[in-house]
Amino acid sequence: MPDQELLRKYARLAVQTGVNVQEGQLLVISCPVTHSEFAHLCMEEAYRCKAGEVWMNWTDEDADRINLLYGEESDLKNVPEYQLARVREAQQRKAAFLHIMSPVPGIMAGTDEAKSGRILKSRRNAMAVYRAYTMASQGQWCILALPNARWACQVFPEEKDPGTAEKKLWEAILRTVYVNAETDPLQTWKEHSAAIRRHCDLLDQKHFRALHFHNALGTDLTVGLAPDHLWGGGEEKASLIGCLFNPNLPTEEVFTTPDRMHVDGIVYASRPLLYEGHRIENFSVAFQDGKAVSCHAGTGEEFLKQILAADENSDRLGEVALISYDTPISQMKTLFLDTLFDENASCHLAFGASYPGQIRGGTKMSEEELKEHGGNVSQIHVDFMFGTADLAADGIHEDGSSEPVFRDGRFIF
Repeated sequence: MPDQELLRKYARLAVQTGVNVQEGQLLVISCPVTHSEFAHLCMEEAYRCKAGEVWMNWTDEDADRINLLYGEESDLKNVPEYQLARVREAQQRKAAFLHIMSPVPGIMAGTDEAKSGRILKSRRNAMAVYRAYTMASQGQWCILALPNARWACQVFPEEKDPGTAEKKLWEAILRTVYVNAETDPLQTWKEHSAAIRRHCDLLDQKHFRALHFHNALGTDLTVGLAPDHLWGGGEEKASLIGCLFNPNLPTEEVFTTPDRMHVDGIVYASRPLLYEGHRIENFSVAFQDGKAVSCHAGTGEEFLKQILAADENSDRLGEVALISYDTPISQMKTLFLDTLFDENASCHLAFGASYPGQIRGGTKMSEEELKEHGGNVSQIHVDFMFGTADLAADGIHEDGSSEPVFRDGRFIF
């Protein structure tokens, strides 16, 4: 584990740059039981920022697995009213939400796949009404990760000692979020967000009608863009609070909203997808008129099909994100086996919901209006990576002419 000063810097980054908790505001922290020490540092930092109150939600993936193996499906499908009431009260109080993860890739292997899918779908339905608070950035939210030995041993299989592997994963994670002994991560992130914003502004000026991607892996995909799309990345603004926050630590992406009816071709994933503890690898998805019409996977095809069948719009795209193949995370040449990191090393797409903020005026639209403007409405949002070192992308203008955006996996402007 890093020394106390580095941990404190990471906690400060989470509270001040991640959720940017405001004076008197309620902060809700979700954290694995194995990382209570870091959660307590975040609590202390929040109160130093004059937060009004801090709630803790403890999580446990091992307990989730045991429940899935032995619990009654009818019970597990249900979200208790006290949990719904807690979320409802937090949102009514305009809380900020800090989600701390420490995943174990593949932890749900060997469980009943169909049972797991039905439980997830039922619980998503119960929570659907509360999802707009974060998807539309009404309040602040942030996701970050901490390592564990089981995860680290999969990321660094060459390390035979779990403690050594976990130490390497700590070092890698802190590097991705620019936390080190020499610099102030808060200032570094201000500069980082400004650099991302410059790319967003340039793409907004281009206002392409579509993007066409192709590479040697087999991807040949045209992604139409919503007519009133906006590019985002780095900092976002919480509409109910009025302050800036960073949803993901780390982040390197610029992203926008595909037109839900105009995606055509085939895309091949370039990295594994970890979904609810299950691993999906070597997969491809074909699209026609915006809809996924077929899919194949070397591993985890059943879970890929679950994603696409989660609801009536989960088989359409809600996000397209551009990340140069030479970002710091990509240059690390580390497969983190977690989307929070791997999506920042590669261009990616997302099945399911669009972010309303990436359509002009979208945060004030109804779900039907969002769909009329090309956005997608779904209960899921699942990112998967397709960027490669040879990826090419061209922006297509309204008149049908095109210009290069990516060559050899990198922005050319």
